[in-house]
Amino acid sequence: MRKLYFLLLFVIAFFSCHQSSFAAVTLSINAVDGSNSLRFMAAEGYTDKKELRIRVNSTGGKQYQVFQRVNEPLVNEKGESLDLRALQTATIGNSNGSGTLYLQNIEQLSMGEQLIFTSGQGGDGDSFVVAYGINPAVLNGSGNFSGRLVFTVREVGEPSQDQSLVNIFVESRSSNMKLSVSGGKNKSLVRVKDADIDPLNADFVKIVFEGNVGGDLRITQEVDALPQSVTGGEISPGVLRFSVEGGSADGVKLVNAASLTRASTLLYSGRGDANEIRVVFYVDPALVMAQDSGLFTGSLKYVVETEKGRQEFLVNLEFDVQPVFTVDVNLPPEGVSFQNVLPNAPAIDKEVEVVVRSNLHRPYQVLQDLQSPLSNGKGDEIRKDYFTMMVQVPAEARGHTKYADFAPIQTGEYPVYSSDSQGSSVKFKVVYRLQGYPQMSGGNFAAPIRFSLNQN
Repeated sequence: MRKLYFLLLFVIAFFSCHQSSFAAVTLSINAVDGSNSLRFMAAEGYTDKKELRIRVNSTGGKQYQVFQRVNEPLVNEKGESLDLRALQTATIGNSNGSGTLYLQNIEQLSMGEQLIFTSGQGGDGDSFVVAYGINPAVLNGSGNFSGRLVFTVREVGEPSQDQSLVNIFVESRSSNMKLSVSGGKNKSLVRVKDADIDPLNADFVKIVFEGNVGGDLRITQEVDALPQSVTGGEISPGVLRFSVEGGSADGVKLVNAASLTRASTLLYSGRGDANEIRVVFYVDPALVMAQDSGLFTGSLKYVVETEKGRQEFLVNLEFDVQPVFTVDVNLPPEGVSFQNVLPNAPAIDKEVEVVVRSNLHRPYQVLQDLQSPLSNGKGDEIRKDYFTMMVQVPAEARGHTKYADFAPIQTGEYPVYSSDSQGSSVKFKVVYRLQGYPQMSGGNFAAPIRFSLNQN
């Protein structure tokens, strides 16, 4: 009886193992070029890609999925691990018969599973091609790196699976040329403030290379993402500018006060051994006042092309515009005062220039406050019909005033100009007129006038 019990256990265990060893879906992997692994040179880049054809045999009639992941980190002979950002992958569109291919845009390989294929509902067998490449710009070491890539296929909702391993080899050769691209004050960031109108004190991108022995070298600047606010608004055209300076004139394409646009700009083209290039960013003082306030973020791309390939460097760009809401009043040298006024004297005009700067995009009013009636040193007041004012608003201004013609001036505080609905900045004039009349007291007259802003 005891022997029969153990025999039953053995049969059950054998049957279980036998069932698990025959999966309903299986994988086979073959390199398209006929090799049995993926081998890369660091200078090849993604354009010189390697391809694997993945074949799935399915007998279960159920939908299945195929995943890939880096099974072992790629390590060189010094024990250094390769930055996985250097390994790129993408599936080849229309290389499958049915089902759905994922990863059709270039992505980096990962230690976590990446879904690359889902079959149709019937789980028919299929094959497809996955491409791989190296991005030399993010290689973090030299030497011979090796690791493994594992592919897994499993039916949806089922625990059983089949796996296949592929070896990866990366040979990263040291280059004599050293190259760096970074922010001047912060390595990964260039920050421009609305007060940066002087290039001498502004932030910059620093590009340094050395050891370029006789090779053609080109460096271009591109706007990867034009700075935008959190609401998606872009910076005003022309408000951000840049200049290019070089440690030596060799190859440097000097740029003086160019507007930052999406257009590509050639910064360097030559065969010089070494150079340091600075791209300085600052603002146009005439345009920055029309810029919305807020923090605008974007990024710059610097493309370095040599005979060994192409490298790209991203530098973040920030543009900080502080809120502005100010009024400046430019008075005549003697202020709003009228000297030696006599009865029946001709009209005397005094002009005051009022300048409002605002980037808040909210309507406002300019208030005038005549704190006391116009009077002379003896306290004699001018009759109100003979002390008048008008507001001269430029034709291009979109605000309005109730004082387009001369009208008597009232004491107290009241609006003399109302902005448009966007609260646009403005410059206008207020003309004060004193007209002599019979029986008036002569002398020197002064008007204590103050201007202020009121936000609606």
